[in-house]
Amino acid sequence: MHSLKIVFTEEDKGFGQVGGSVCMDDPGMWPLAPDTQEPMTPLCTVTENFLPAKVFPSGMAATVFITARKQRAGGFKHSVVNRYSLHEQAELPGIQNGYARFILHRLCEEELPAPPGTLLLERRYIGFEPMTEEEFAEEHADEDSGLSISKQLGRAAWMQDPIYVPDRYLLLLQLTDYEISRWATEQEGIFLDGNGYIYLDKQARRKNQGDEAGFFFVQYA
Repeated sequence: MHSLKIVFTEEDKGFGQVGGSVCMDDPGMWPLAPDTQEPMTPLCTVTENFLPAKVFPSGMAATVFITARKQRAGGFKHSVVNRYSLHEQAELPGIQNGYARFILHRLCEEELPAPPGTLLLERRYIGFEPMTEEEFAEEHADEDSGLSISKQLGRAAWMQDPIYVPDRYLLLLQLTDYEISRWATEQEGIFLDGNGYIYLDKQARRKNQGDEAGFFFVQYA
């Protein structure tokens, strides 16, 4: 079995996507920011095909929504990013994740039109490629180190502070400003040069549409 790294492509591989709208069937499920009631931004959708094991209920996917809003001069507001970011914390009591939501929903063939006023990020699809020998060697050279790329069920590539997550959750994938800026330069800075981490609830298979499927947070460089 080859070790795989996550890549982002223009071809839909059926694993999920970053950006774009959401392939769900219930407009009432679109999360709203608690303070402004504005529709939240879809960051990343992961399908049941993303994992080799069946963690999602059949026919369902999970999407991370965040409260990303652009400034007039471009870029993203620091105060807004802080709302969905947990950073500089060594522990995560109760898994509080600010204004991010990671919810289960039925996976539909067509995307649901985003509510008016929604900021949609430029879309790329999730794919996998085998690691090169050099990448594999770097990944496994030290148990505390990792590649600065996204990996399927891998260790976080870098963390400013260690976090202690209950066994119920596992690292699903990580996203960085650098990765996103390679296909959407105007969206660079959404994480303020930090890394975004998506953790999956292993009990998601027992949950229903609209339930929380895990949590998302950012650590800053």
